[in-house]
Amino acid sequence: MIETKQLTRSFQNGDIQTQVLKGIDFLVPDGQFVSIIGRSGAGKSTFLYQMSLLDEPTGGKIIIDGHDTHTMSQDARMRFRLNRFGYVFQDYALLPELTALENVALPLLMQGHSRKKAYAQATEALQSVSLGHRLHNLPSQLSGGEQQRVSISRAIAHKPTILFADEPTANLDNESSRAIIDIFKKLHKAGQTIIMVTHEEEYAKEAERLVRLDDGKILSDTKHHR
Repeated sequence: MIETKQLTRSFQNGDIQTQVLKGIDFLVPDGQFVSIIGRSGAGKSTFLYQMSLLDEPTGGKIIIDGHDTHTMSQDARMRFRLNRFGYVFQDYALLPELTALENVALPLLMQGHSRKKAYAQATEALQSVSLGHRLHNLPSQLSGGEQQRVSISRAIAHKPTILFADEPTANLDNESSRAIIDIFKKLHKAGQTIIMVTHEEEYAKEAERLVRLDDGKILSDTKHHR
């Protein structure tokens, strides 16, 4: 589903260049749940941002579902992200003036779905994470765990090819974190490809595969049988 070849990413600050990713070769088959773990500054989120096309690498290739993303125009990359990917971030990234239902329906409307279909799919997605009773609540009326579940609903409502999650439990208490990981495991069991960055060992080990990143390189890559 995703393959990176000699992937590098450097950042320039004046005369100083910092290489964050150092030639990563990586392959994720369809339907796998992968967690990427490492210390702060190891390059986890940078790696996720390259694979999810939110940033462009300095060198190397990213091939997604047979598509060489290096040859894509900016418009094509944007459409690919909108139609094929789902994103979950640690800060939820919800629009505060929209209800839970409206937040989830918005990307579907942007994809060109009718209002009726978008709201039906959004309702189904929210119900799948046990938020059917919170459809018309604003983010400010929801707990952190509920807001993150809205974020997951938004990410999965259009049935994405790949779900990317960047520290999805970082701002949550243990009970809410466990609920989020259980949702990911349920999605994975249904066939969803998931790539999750986390610094929390306990939750990283819940994935089917655990990849440790250090100093911009893969330190270890272990598959768990669950």
